[in-house]
Amino acid sequence: MRDKNWGVLLFVLSVLGMVGYFCWLFLTPRDWKILGISLWEWALIIPIMILVFAFLFVVAWIGKTMATTPPPLSVSEQNAEKKRKGTAVGLPSLF
Repeated sequence: MRDKNWGVLLFVLSVLGMVGYFCWLFLTPRDWKILGISLWEWALIIPIMILVFAFLFVVAWIGKTMATTPPPLSVSEQNAEKKRKGTAVGLPSLF
């Protein structure tokens, strides 16, 4: 599928989502309830919960990445590594 087709599809789906969400939030009767909570309240609860979970997922992903990434080598360890490879200290390697 070409990029233009993907763009049109995303545009149409987002407009339909906006219209659907508007209808869900403002046009549903206030007396319709699911688990004792009205549908218009669910229209507020669900998006907020999704945003909070998405934010916390990103924070958890950053934390996992920070915890599992090895620390960088210190300058003395870098010099020792260059000497072991036969590269001159302070000069860039051509290979």
